[in-house]
Amino acid sequence: MKKLLLTLLLAGASLISFAQSTKGKISGSLYDEKKQALPFATVLLLKAQDSTLVKGGVSDMEGKFLIEQFVSSETQNQFIVSVSMVGYRKYYSPKIVISTENLEVKLSNIQLELDTQNLKEVTVTARKPFIEQQADKLVVNVEGSIVANGNTALEVLQKSPGVTVDNNDNISVKGKQGVLILMDGKQTYMSQSDLATLLKSMNSDQIEKIEIVSNPSSRYDAAGKAVINIITKKNKNFGTNGSVSVGGAVSLPPFLKTGLNKELTAVETMKPGLMPKFNTSLNLNNRQGKFNTFTNLTFSDNQRFNNNAFVREIGGQTFEQYAYRYQMNQNFSYKLGADYYATKKTTLGVLVTGNLGSWESSNPNRNITYIKKIGAVTPDSSLLTTSSNIRTWTNTTFNANLKHTFDSTGKELTADIDYSVYDNQGIERGMISRFYKYIDKVETEYNTPLNITSNTPNKYNIFAVKADYINPLPKIKGRLEFGVKSSWVKSDNDIRFYQNGEVDKGRTNYFIYTENINAAYANFNAPLSKKFNLQAGLRVEHTHSEGKSVTLNESRERNYVKLFPSLFLTQTINKNNQVTYSYSRRIDRPGYNSLNPFIFFLDPYTYQLGNEYLMPQYTNSFELTHTYKQGFVTSVGYSITNDFMSEVIKNAVSVPEVLEKLKKYNNIQGIDPEKITFATQENIARFENLNVNFSAPVPITKWWNSQNNFSFFYNKFKGEVSDQPLNVGQWAYNFYTSQNFKLPKDLSAEVSMWYNSPNVYGIMQGKAQYAVNAGLQKSLWKKKATLRLNVNDIFLTSFWSGKTNFAGVNMTLNNRWDSRQVRLSFSYKFGNQNVKSARNRSTATEAEQRRTGGN
Repeated sequence: MKKLLLTLLLAGASLISFAQSTKGKISGSLYDEKKQALPFATVLLLKAQDSTLVKGGVSDMEGKFLIEQFVSSETQNQFIVSVSMVGYRKYYSPKIVISTENLEVKLSNIQLELDTQNLKEVTVTARKPFIEQQADKLVVNVEGSIVANGNTALEVLQKSPGVTVDNNDNISVKGKQGVLILMDGKQTYMSQSDLATLLKSMNSDQIEKIEIVSNPSSRYDAAGKAVINIITKKNKNFGTNGSVSVGGAVSLPPFLKTGLNKELTAVETMKPGLMPKFNTSLNLNNRQGKFNTFTNLTFSDNQRFNNNAFVREIGGQTFEQYAYRYQMNQNFSYKLGADYYATKKTTLGVLVTGNLGSWESSNPNRNITYIKKIGAVTPDSSLLTTSSNIRTWTNTTFNANLKHTFDSTGKELTADIDYSVYDNQGIERGMISRFYKYIDKVETEYNTPLNITSNTPNKYNIFAVKADYINPLPKIKGRLEFGVKSSWVKSDNDIRFYQNGEVDKGRTNYFIYTENINAAYANFNAPLSKKFNLQAGLRVEHTHSEGKSVTLNESRERNYVKLFPSLFLTQTINKNNQVTYSYSRRIDRPGYNSLNPFIFFLDPYTYQLGNEYLMPQYTNSFELTHTYKQGFVTSVGYSITNDFMSEVIKNAVSVPEVLEKLKKYNNIQGIDPEKITFATQENIARFENLNVNFSAPVPITKWWNSQNNFSFFYNKFKGEVSDQPLNVGQWAYNFYTSQNFKLPKDLSAEVSMWYNSPNVYGIMQGKAQYAVNAGLQKSLWKKKATLRLNVNDIFLTSFWSGKTNFAGVNMTLNNRWDSRQVRLSFSYKFGNQNVKSARNRSTATEAEQRRTGGN
């Protein structure tokens, strides 16, 4: 607890330090020869000593500009302001001094003079300004710029207005964290550290321009609160580059509960081994002529554990259960692709991605259940289930894509066609249950052992096509976007269970699920006035699906059309305050396996059951976001989810159709079907969420930066479960703080912590969780190599525990896994680091792939 308080105090100190930081401001107003406001002029802050660029800006519609710069006693604080615009003579201000005693400098009104002598020449030879404000984005024209020459891409971003790059290379736009970085309009899909390495290695000579979109449309990935699109030059930078990395980790687990001792007086514990883990990766990129080829290969080999201890009461008896699962898994992932630059405007590409691997528990998993009378200490009987199983998977996606730019206004067409194949096999090599009775604390086996074997294949075929078109509207400074997508999915699951060598009819099931979704969207973006900007979109989706149990000769078909509108209104109140009002409607469809009505066997008293009647859930979200001084971001949100999907725990005795099936097909001697508990997913309720979020990036010193996020929320569930009314709600909160340190000799360090308070989720109530993590990084060999050491969950506090007491189910649950790990990794870049990276893209089947459940 002391460590927790120390971390909280550290976060508090960060916020205090933010308030004490010294930031200078330089402002002014620009006018033309007629003394009218001059918008979109380029304003540069230069060092007085050598005229090098410090920060860039642009005047607004009223001709006003504001440039902010941190003041430090260790740097030269004398500056010159340069103002330029095509057709006017360049203006240079007198020397300006900013200090802690003089933090705000307001220049006199600046009137630019017409450059009448060179006007004709300007129309022919004038270069684009370094910073150019367009209707929907701000453009930094890097190509041909003297002030950007020789900088890296990251340094160019640092000089761009509204962009902040902290000491650990985290990028924000107008205070918005979670920026989506695109390369030539395609998503990078990189970690923060890998992305920073890429931007540091990319020279400004490779870049044509950078587009900064602070309010992206619905066509962009929803995770990106802002978008930065780095547009590279074409037909340059030939050669080969790449990187290789290798890493290893071990777990430092606690003692785990495994069952009662022989005297039945105390719970025995055991401590797993180090559970070693290994991973390696190789990235290659080659550019020759009009072709760019790329390869990404990764391999991992891990050992893991999972430990459960839960107690449930049913029918006057207590079931006390302890489960320990040891797992070994190997996985090989690959990405192979090529881009062909047919012309300056047209690019064709192909991409193959996939992974193959196995998950195995050759050392039998152990699950023991003690059955007692409620309130008793000594059990009457017990059930020991051991199992040994293996799962294998081979998943592949083939993609072909096209990008065509029609003209310089931004008119663009992109298209993708995808085919994905998932082939996952599960084999239960022997799940053996043994039954025991206790007479005077002496264990005696009775009944014939139950031997369950199974073959559970999951096969998916996914085909999808999509196209997106952007049409600028220059007259109103707006943009209209259109897009279409169609996907076809087939899930084939021929699941077979055997009980002591005989077919288990209660669990064997052949289930086929097919689904076709056709979608189209339109998105409109335009300014309404000087202070308001509107973005409105509408998506329509037609869904046709059918789930068919061949074994039971039952099927369920769905056919529906739904609309999904979105609306964003941004208001600029003044230079320090911006407010965004937003609304959107979304859908969450069930995972394919959740619709399969087969019974998954855990032990003779515990099952998992699919639900072919499970419906999608729909969410309407409203949010108000306020940004103050591009640093503090506060948002208030409210959402309503109808037909909320949640996992529920039920007793078989409360569901007549399930109880009847168990009595008919699962008549195991010594097992009372009315004592069986099963888990399933259902549309249980109307879910309401009210949330308040606060984000504060804090630059404390030149070498210490902090990021703090706080969330407070209220969750309420109202509906019906097992014919019982559900009406629960609870306030909860969580926070995250990260302290990042830049140390001497190319060292950097990070300490982070997250905390989740007790909360409610459906019928489950969860207890508090938190974890503290730390890491150290060293750059080597002129930053071509990186060595990292990190520890996750230092104090072993990231375990989950919860309880439920609803509709006849009274249960507590504790779950532990190998959360505390020590990892050491090394990465090295080789070859020509100026080679352009391959185009990265989101494929047409990504949404469908997520619903397969992964591995």
